[in-house]
Amino acid sequence: MKVFFSGTHRERSPQDTLAAITPLLPEFGITRLADVTGLDVLGVPVVMSVRPLARTLSVSQGKGATLDLARISAAMEAIELDHAERAVPAAELAGVPAGQLGLPYPVLALEQHAGSLLTGRTPLDWITARTIGDGSNVLVPRQAVFMGRDLRDGWRSYTLTASSNGLASGNNVSEATVHALYEVIERDATSALGIVPVRERHYVDPATVNEPYCAGLIDRIRSAGAWLEIVHTPSRFGVPAFACYLWHEDAAAAMVVGSGAHGDPAVALSRAITEAAQSRLTFIAGTRDDIVAATYLPPDGFARPTTPVAARPWDPAAYGTTAAYDTCAEEAAALAAAVATHTGHEPMAVDLADRAEFAVVKVMCPGLTYAARHEIPRHEEASAP
Repeated sequence: MKVFFSGTHRERSPQDTLAAITPLLPEFGITRLADVTGLDVLGVPVVMSVRPLARTLSVSQGKGATLDLARISAAMEAIELDHAERAVPAAELAGVPAGQLGLPYPVLALEQHAGSLLTGRTPLDWITARTIGDGSNVLVPRQAVFMGRDLRDGWRSYTLTASSNGLASGNNVSEATVHALYEVIERDATSALGIVPVRERHYVDPATVNEPYCAGLIDRIRSAGAWLEIVHTPSRFGVPAFACYLWHEDAAAAMVVGSGAHGDPAVALSRAITEAAQSRLTFIAGTRDDIVAATYLPPDGFARPTTPVAARPWDPAAYGTTAAYDTCAEEAAALAAAVATHTGHEPMAVDLADRAEFAVVKVMCPGLTYAARHEIPRHEEASAP
């Protein structure tokens, strides 16, 4: 039963979750949770989680309505990655082409590298997942789940790729599955947004948002002198989704973006706003090695951006389904059914952890798109003359 609804939906209070996971942090190589909120002028809580011996990202970030929620978010981001690196089951079948297995989904519809050479005859290693709808067992490529970096003898081609898209945690398996499904739905929606010209997008006037938590975030950001643009991102599954672009003159060469999807439009919007604020702190703190040098150009010569067309008032009824679910299990089943209806394929999940303190899952939805990755293009950004 859900018990917490401020900026997110949870089946355990944040205080209880934080108390449960804090003693476990060393088990997953997490050496510290650092509050980096004060590095920015916005004041949106952001926390950095450090894993020095990580096999992928050694620094993760989390955000939230409160500092405790940001601590939970950062810790669980790191715990999720640790499980994708170290807890993926060993292959049950090795070197078997998909074409020999009679799979209920096309393997070519899974996430792949650009220029992938995957075919139905490509030898792959396989592990067991479950369909989210009825819980039946189905084989999935281990390569689509495992995110660790390992050494191998011999050559290997670019085929399937594993990413953190659909990798999620929660207080139990159902809650983790819900978070993962909303993430893959969000990425599918924002992948479509990336090709929509800015003048054809549907903008929301930030000043008209009257949901208390989101309104508070917007007031905090605008009071700091930042520019915020909210874009409604229609989802083919009817799930409310938004993208938020954020700019401040103190880092005028950088326009950051965040996105979010949820059955409750206010939660979807809050996720987009806080993710944009988290993205600013990513380059302020220098927590990633792939930040382009142009991000740090001096502010001189950059103009404050503007929204190219008139923004519409906040209207939750116009953004998609807002069905309320008492439990995450009900919500996961409904989301899985919606995805299956539109793609023709059942979403699948690999359970990487199911323990009293938390659960971690990796969800795969053949037929969904993940093209936006860390960016959602906005081609009329402010630029140097």
